[in-house]
Amino acid sequence: MMNRRERKKEETKSSIIHCALELFRAKGFPETSMEEIAENADISKGTLYNYFENKESILSAYVQSAIMDFGEEMEAQLKEHRGIAAQLRLLLDFRHDFFGKDPELTAIYLSFRMQTLFNIPSANPFNHPHRSGLEKVILNMIAEAQKNGEVRKDIPTLVLARNFQLITVNYFISCQFVQEPAELEQLREQLIEVLLSGAKA
Repeated sequence: MMNRRERKKEETKSSIIHCALELFRAKGFPETSMEEIAENADISKGTLYNYFENKESILSAYVQSAIMDFGEEMEAQLKEHRGIAAQLRLLLDFRHDFFGKDPELTAIYLSFRMQTLFNIPSANPFNHPHRSGLEKVILNMIAEAQKNGEVRKDIPTLVLARNFQLITVNYFISCQFVQEPAELEQLREQLIEVLLSGAKA
């Protein structure tokens, strides 16, 4: 249980994220400055930098927070869907629905993630501070599929999980150029097949 000081810090952090998102959507991400975010959140610029080093890290925190809200629900839904293909389909649909709501900010977030991916060369990127929050869900899902014999065990779980992450990025980018539901469904199935044809037992 958080004490009063910790609650105050979390409230300030949430306020910063909320105020920043309002500005990003109203003015555009490039046009918004850290000074404007601080003013909108009614805090000093120094206080803002105590919480976030730049606009991108604020956006990253928003994505983490939003996905965390869906975390338990997502894991429950995955348990209801039997088979790795059905679970991959569910996750791709979730990523499409979640990130598709704001493609401009999503593109900025993904670009930031790629730029910071190798900032800690020896670290596991699935433990990266700017990860989205779905990584643990994906790792557990693939580990369970390996245990059940649906997915080959000679490829490390982390390698398969990374490949699925890349597929979700591919799916998001491709969806920007495809609007017809039938085409989106076909694309989704093709990407799942690409992953599983090389990973299935």
